[in-house]
Amino acid sequence: MEDSDVEIVREPGAVSRIFEQMLERRKPLSIVQQGHRCDAWVVKASPSRLILAKRDKAAKFIANPVEFQFRCVLGRNIVSKSRILRCNDEYLEVALPAEIMIIQRRHAYRVVPTADSVAIFQTVGKWILSGRIEDLSGKGVLVRLPQATPVVVPWEIRAVCLQLNHAVPASEFAPQGTVERFQLRFEWASIVRKADNGTTKLASYGIRFAPTPADERQLAQIILKFERAARQKGLIS
Repeated sequence: MEDSDVEIVREPGAVSRIFEQMLERRKPLSIVQQGHRCDAWVVKASPSRLILAKRDKAAKFIANPVEFQFRCVLGRNIVSKSRILRCNDEYLEVALPAEIMIIQRRHAYRVVPTADSVAIFQTVGKWILSGRIEDLSGKGVLVRLPQATPVVVPWEIRAVCLQLNHAVPASEFAPQGTVERFQLRFEWASIVRKADNGTTKLASYGIRFAPTPADERQLAQIILKFERAARQKGLIS
């Protein structure tokens, strides 16, 4: 990664998964060509091509290079370039981008669990520690631990288990007090920062992990649940 704020992804499977997630969650992306912009949805994703449905059927495109600009399901800003292969009034067929740029990766979108959630981890020194999760992103968590906990930064972790709880908003399908429980385990992680100067009884530590593609999909679903609940409560716009 040449720039700490930009990550370039070229592995075809990883590129394809990002568009598959956009398809699963019906999230729009912007298509830009020769100064013209139009929103669209992914309706089909294959290892080599994408089919996009245009929001504005009157928007005109030609079989030439095109740029995508969007936020993925994990809240990361993404820019990529491709080429339109075929187009009509409703749909565009484009080549799967050879690479995508994830911008401001260090500022990964974070959400707060809707119910008390815990991270349990084992350090290389075989300490078993646990702390309350303050927030969560697709790449890590912020965890609260007592100041007296024997933690140094940076510190490698052998394994970390996230026990995530989601307080489901009451509805005709979910009575008041319903809690969904999720558990994820990562074989490698590291404590990368301490978020305070030691003046309080509890300290906040940033833990970064390396999710597999399956982990990323599950994390994306959980993050969307937390985000949707926060929007319903008016906590975020």
